[in-house]
Amino acid sequence: MTSAGLRETKKAATRQALAVAMLRLSARDGFDTVSVEAVAAEVGVSARTFHNYFAGKEEALRFYLAEVIGAIFSALEARPLDESFWDSTAAAFIEVVCDRAEDPRELVHLMTLMDTEPSIAMKKNGDDVDGDAVVARFEELCRRRSIDSAGVGYTRLVLGCAAVGVRVALESHVDVTPSRAELRVTLQHTFDQIRSGLGTPLPTV
Repeated sequence: MTSAGLRETKKAATRQALAVAMLRLSARDGFDTVSVEAVAAEVGVSARTFHNYFAGKEEALRFYLAEVIGAIFSALEARPLDESFWDSTAAAFIEVVCDRAEDPRELVHLMTLMDTEPSIAMKKNGDDVDGDAVVARFEELCRRRSIDSAGVGYTRLVLGCAAVGVRVALESHVDVTPSRAELRVTLQHTFDQIRSGLGTPLPTV
């Protein structure tokens, strides 16, 4: 790898580490309480370096959110085209949530912040690069899975239900850190329940 390539790899790793530290400290101390200085110190860089990558705390969390969504989309794109969109979505969410190095319960904190801090949610408005990229990729995914514009509502419903399922499953482990195997079982049971309908509960696992 060239020296320029190594520099870019290091910069990407620092950007990722800062975003992860922002989420971790925000989940531990509260979004309003955590400071840029504390996040930078957690990674071993200065606050000035933090601002070389992000304008503020919100942007760091938007970057993390975009990275998670991108990973889910990548997992979805790798699923068989003849698989139902719900089964593909469930498998993609389970893969991404269970394979991440961070405490998956921190995703619950991020989901909560998306409800309480509108500045964290990504929007397609021409100014939010991450948001524009996510929306464009979603539209391409719909096209690839032969879901035309009339079916976008269904696609969003599936993805929204899956996200809620993840949140409910993770909240059931909020007091105890689950093993990846335990988390996978909980998520699969949650998705099976959604798939079968909510009229009758499935046997617990």
